[in-house]
Amino acid sequence: MKYFLLLLVIVAQAFGAACSLSQHAQTVVQRQPLEKQPNNYKTPTGYKPRVSGYDEKTGAAITYDHKPRLEVVDAKAGKYAFKWIGFDGKEKTATFGRADAIDVMVHASVSDTSSSEYQYTYEVKNLPSSGAFLKRVIIQNFASDVKPEEGADLMPGLMTKQIHAYSEGNWISFADVSDDVQVNPSQAVMIRLTSSVPPGLVGCRAMTETVVEGAGEDIPGELEALLREDESPRGYTIGPDERLKNLSVSERAQYVLDKLPQFRKLGWITEETLHAYEQQLKSGNLVGISKRAEQDLKAEQITTEVFAIIQAMR
Repeated sequence: MKYFLLLLVIVAQAFGAACSLSQHAQTVVQRQPLEKQPNNYKTPTGYKPRVSGYDEKTGAAITYDHKPRLEVVDAKAGKYAFKWIGFDGKEKTATFGRADAIDVMVHASVSDTSSSEYQYTYEVKNLPSSGAFLKRVIIQNFASDVKPEEGADLMPGLMTKQIHAYSEGNWISFADVSDDVQVNPSQAVMIRLTSSVPPGLVGCRAMTETVVEGAGEDIPGELEALLREDESPRGYTIGPDERLKNLSVSERAQYVLDKLPQFRKLGWITEETLHAYEQQLKSGNLVGISKRAEQDLKAEQITTEVFAIIQAMR
């Protein structure tokens, strides 16, 4: 009986510890990775014969069955092969990688510089579950004085507004353009930029290598149509937003209030803290939130992104 009671005590203690850990996990922030848009690649059906030429006498099109199909090369790495019968009667192959074959987490923070500017630091993690290396990170901003850090592992460049996905605001691409840098799964890279403009919620995207290569002739239209213009993982981070500079105190409070549900979805704030902030913000008490934000950050009730936005709104 003594040993049986001892066993019960041990089991009860273990159960209590497990419950404590579970409760802790539910009451601290759980930052979410960038989201993916599902895209199922499949061999096209109902395709039309391919035109290989025209009859010299009648002008009628000469067609043949080019048998276009798609094969999986490496599902985890997002590698696929387009295959078809070419104009010369031989099988052709073109390989490509899908942009969303990576799982990415972005951790952003803001600090003041000696020149009274904001320094934005982004830790971009290529998670262990990724199937490929990280090729590019693209971060949005709404400012004219953004200065990306030069000489870092990823080279900055401005995305063209002619691409619809990057037409709003400014988007800076930080890309791996060398043979010396490759951010593989379980690795991370740091990105920094400075601006006189305070932080707001902005867009963020990431992708891996997507080059189509190896065909020797044009890819049949049925196969090329399978390629999506932009399937890269996407989400939000913080970045310079000059639209926030001239807001009144009440407008600043309303901005944070409006963004709270999105912060929650991103895993940047706990449910309990969100409700507490909502109550204060509805009465315009941004000062009260600013006072408790540092404590909430230490207690893992909010992330560095929420902390930076709140502090900049004071």
